[in-house]
Amino acid sequence: MGSLLANPLASPLQLAASPSQSDGIPQDLEASLRFAGCALIQSAGILLRLPQTTVATAIVLLQRFYLVSSMREHPIRPTVSAALFLSSKLTEQARRPRDIINVLAYILSVPTPCPISPPKTGDFPETPNPETYYVPESSYFAQRTHLLQLEAHILRAIAFQTHIALPYTLAINYLQALDALKPHPTIVKRTFGYLTDALLSPSLLYLTHQPNALAVAAIYLAARECGAKMPDAGLVPGVEVEAGWWDIFDVDREELGFLVVCLKAVGEWVGTEVEKWRGKWGDLLAVGEDGSAEGLERELERRRRGEE
Repeated sequence: MGSLLANPLASPLQLAASPSQSDGIPQDLEASLRFAGCALIQSAGILLRLPQTTVATAIVLLQRFYLVSSMREHPIRPTVSAALFLSSKLTEQARRPRDIINVLAYILSVPTPCPISPPKTGDFPETPNPETYYVPESSYFAQRTHLLQLEAHILRAIAFQTHIALPYTLAINYLQALDALKPHPTIVKRTFGYLTDALLSPSLLYLTHQPNALAVAAIYLAARECGAKMPDAGLVPGVEVEAGWWDIFDVDREELGFLVVCLKAVGEWVGTEVEKWRGKWGDLLAVGEDGSAEGLERELERRRRGEE
């Protein structure tokens, strides 16, 4: 029996050759689409008043699904709806399909703080016109049917492996063990910020590292920012060199260093993606009436023409 504090991790083969890349989607475009899906889930979770555990679970489900499925066959936008719907049930925070579909339509139609929403220009009034994000009944029923079908497809694709251990609770326990909560009250907020940033990482950190390693890396960065001095771990029995506090939580120095570099790079990478696709996210994520990835196909055709 596996530990409830551990997750099944992606294999090197899955990371090296994803179904989307095998289906003709360039690696950089795949990363952009995955970021768009994660950002959509994060923003929709706020508007749906879902806890961060539900949002994080949905993002991990989305990332696991695309390890074994192609974005060309299953477009990002409806898959985001299905992942949110499934996650809300798994975490006992159930939301109606109508609410999820309406919120996603709103985010992609009017300027919001979400990085993939349309940029605010003079064309948009201060109070958005509801007609710009209204989902007609015929469209809603089609999207709901697709959502329910995709939910079942996600479950089959991940072999009904819906257990997801998240690092948030572990981080609190580790901070308590290190006696860092009272002297530095903001350290929790900073730690959670890094754990949330990790969900957007192009390195798929939640699929390649266990929750304890993610929690330790986030605490390490948060402690440096807060000026918190962590206790020494003492000497590890049988080892002559002094161990760091992270060794107590079963994380070695090399893994910690890699995660720290990845976490610090997320902000810059996200900023680059947002600028790269500013005002184009809606077109890129467009879905045809038949459920096909219409926007993705247009982008692939544009790239092919540019190479000719």
